[in-house]
Amino acid sequence: MNDRLLADLADIIRSVARVSADVELGAETRLIEDLSIDSLDLVGIILKIQDDHGVSIDEDDVPTLTTLGSLAAYVENRRGAAAA
Repeated sequence: MNDRLLADLADIIRSVARVSADVELGAETRLIEDLSIDSLDLVGIILKIQDDHGVSIDEDDVPTLTTLGSLAAYVENRRGAAAA
């Protein structure tokens, strides 16, 4: 997994969902259970990721994106698909 992408997504989550810099974010961090991200913040995070990374996130896939790591892997795969 791309550490730079993971860090960038963590920054987006911190910014949009107002997660404190004191909270450690890693690949296993669960978005809803660990960070208490609500549906409105989740939509904002998805939109920001799409804008910043030039990927499209299918709304049917959103329920499977439960951790920061799964989100990073998804974005990485979508980038690869867009480049192909």
